[in-house]
Amino acid sequence: MIINEAQQKLLETTKKNATNEQFIWLSGYFYGLANGNTGPVQTDIATKELPNVTILYASQTGNAAAVAQKLHDQLANNSVPVTLTNMLDYRPKNLKKETHLIIVASTYGDGEAPDEALSFYKTIMGDKAPNLCHLSYSIFSLGDSTYDLFCQTGIEFDERFETLGANRLLERVDADIDYDETATQWINAITSVISDSESPSETNKTTGNAAIQNWSENQPFSGEVLNIIDLTDDLSDKNVWHLEIGIDESGIHYLPGDIIALLPENDTELVHQLIETTKLSADESVLIKDEKYSLKDALVTKLDITSLNRKLVESYAELTTLTPIDLAEIDIEQLIESGDLLDLIQAKPSPLSAQGLVDLLRPLRSRQYSIASSQSMVDDEVHVTVKQVAYKSLKRERKGVCSNWLAKLTEGDSVPLYIKTNNSFKLPTDNTAKIIMVGAGTGIAPFRSFLQERDDKGLMGNTWLFFGEQHFKSDFLYQTEWQKHVKTGVLEKISLAFSRDQEEKIYVQNRIVEQAETLFEWLENGASIYVCGDRNHMAKDVHNAFIEVITEQGQKSTEEAEEYLQELVTKRRYQRDIY
Repeated sequence: MIINEAQQKLLETTKKNATNEQFIWLSGYFYGLANGNTGPVQTDIATKELPNVTILYASQTGNAAAVAQKLHDQLANNSVPVTLTNMLDYRPKNLKKETHLIIVASTYGDGEAPDEALSFYKTIMGDKAPNLCHLSYSIFSLGDSTYDLFCQTGIEFDERFETLGANRLLERVDADIDYDETATQWINAITSVISDSESPSETNKTTGNAAIQNWSENQPFSGEVLNIIDLTDDLSDKNVWHLEIGIDESGIHYLPGDIIALLPENDTELVHQLIETTKLSADESVLIKDEKYSLKDALVTKLDITSLNRKLVESYAELTTLTPIDLAEIDIEQLIESGDLLDLIQAKPSPLSAQGLVDLLRPLRSRQYSIASSQSMVDDEVHVTVKQVAYKSLKRERKGVCSNWLAKLTEGDSVPLYIKTNNSFKLPTDNTAKIIMVGAGTGIAPFRSFLQERDDKGLMGNTWLFFGEQHFKSDFLYQTEWQKHVKTGVLEKISLAFSRDQEEKIYVQNRIVEQAETLFEWLENGASIYVCGDRNHMAKDVHNAFIEVITEQGQKSTEEAEEYLQELVTKRRYQRDIY
């Protein structure tokens, strides 16, 4: 035997931890020993001292966190000392010690920063923000260009860091919803700048069942529809379904609070109308990223044809030689808010090629839903709660892309999907901590997963559910399950708000205010708040209701109540899954 077991282990440890430069040095060192040279070995290779890098991320649905993790892994693989931290956990005073800082931040809604960024944002934007002349930084900002304040959070961070004297490693990158390729290019550029590496190594990849979270937008898992249950009856003015999808042999693992992303198809009737209006051929070949499709297949499966933004309208005008006068004849703001591609073309028809049409459009992206099940309870399944979206605007009937695609599915059909980890919406690590759950409509979904998880663990009480819908008889989603949880003690308290069952409309925020005294006692005793639902109305109204509760019961000013809630955010005791 040339080497013994202990020496073998030592070599394996060295192999795992050494850099390429260190391997070169060691080879020279051992060569010298083998030839009788016991003195220090001189080499022409100097080990490059790489900077310590801190990556901060602020994510609402997990996209920013995923990009930050990929950057972290790639830097680490290039031997860069790197730390990855949720912005919520970072103390801004530590900026004085940093030399290289990377920020990955999302923007949602009308230019709003994610909850994880609020405390850091407030400090950085305040009068006591530190001088950052010593700091090199870069920012990757995620957003949705259908909103006017696209990537606003990243823009504001970038401008503020520059004002505070920091130096850019790279110019800020603003990424739209199809951010994958942009993120990869940026990660490679950052890695090259920091490690001076011409060929940044990629994160190690695994294949087969071990590739648990490798399912993605570009490589989804095909799940089988196992069951479809109508959660509303014929008296309801809405359709809400419960879908159970099989994920056996996928290697997928998820936790309560995580998100399922489904990859839908566009409505074929809408595609037919679009092709007919443009007078193009459905069978004409087009290219998307060098892959060939028929125009019909591209419009059905690959491209977003239901949303508009100013950039798309302007690109359409340039492509078809529409003049500013032509555009002035369109109510562009109304068209962007309420219309789609067909509305635009019908408003100002103009000849264009099939490839030109395809090149105008953004990719058709996944639709994301809060998972409505605990895997510890349902094993190789994932459950989804979906409301069918259908409405009328600009004198046309509209259909939600994903909900109406799902409406056509039957048991046995396949659904392309992947799971997104959502660390911003997680149960407390302390099983004895109280939780307050507030959901309206399909916002009830993650709380079904929460209570299933607690039920499976045999945990009793310390749970309070606020649920709101229109009618008790027709819209009480998962009614029998909540009743069962109350009976067994898994659910300690439930407060219901059915807005249309009485003359005066009652919502979950009204029930919160009604229960002010007990709610505040729960908060003072360490309870965590979870809110899931519409960000523009329900989430804001619920937030204001808690402000009212804290102001009244805690004898605080509105400003002090806001600080109270912000402290809960910092402690991860106020989490929101809003859309």
